[in-house]
Amino acid sequence: MQMVNAIFIRLVNALMGNIFVRLLLIAVCADMVFGSLRAAKYRKWNSAVGIDGAIRKAGMLACVLLFTLIDMVMRVDILGWLPADIRNVLDTCGVVKCGITELFALLFILYETTSVLKNMLLCGLPVPAGLRAKLAGWLDTMTEETQVEVVKETVTVDENTSVLRE
Repeated sequence: MQMVNAIFIRLVNALMGNIFVRLLLIAVCADMVFGSLRAAKYRKWNSAVGIDGAIRKAGMLACVLLFTLIDMVMRVDILGWLPADIRNVLDTCGVVKCGITELFALLFILYETTSVLKNMLLCGLPVPAGLRAKLAGWLDTMTEETQVEVVKETVTVDENTSVLRE
């Protein structure tokens, strides 16, 4: 039992001490917040979509947990393959190891960030026009949900007047 406790404590320390895991947790929370804002804006609360998203997020976090265990056993670290100058720069940023956990966490962070940006654009949050158009174009090629109305949306001022907003 002491061995199990020791492994559990080591696992928790490895997860909480990993900057990529922390960033992934932030990205997951941000995606949930902006996804909820999007659902509230369009008044389309869909439990099936919410459950699918929760299962996807739980699967990502379970993978990170499993990959951390694998990294603990195998001690994978690809930073050793990089030149010393790049390792020094990464070290100053707090990246001292890059194993399977970090690689997949980075991929999951990019996935979640794409979802956050998509939800921000679809919510109509204030984003500079040039950046908004580039993000909308990029997201339009990356996802199927964004449409032209992401860049231009019509706002009804009263029953006789509509304004096109970018």
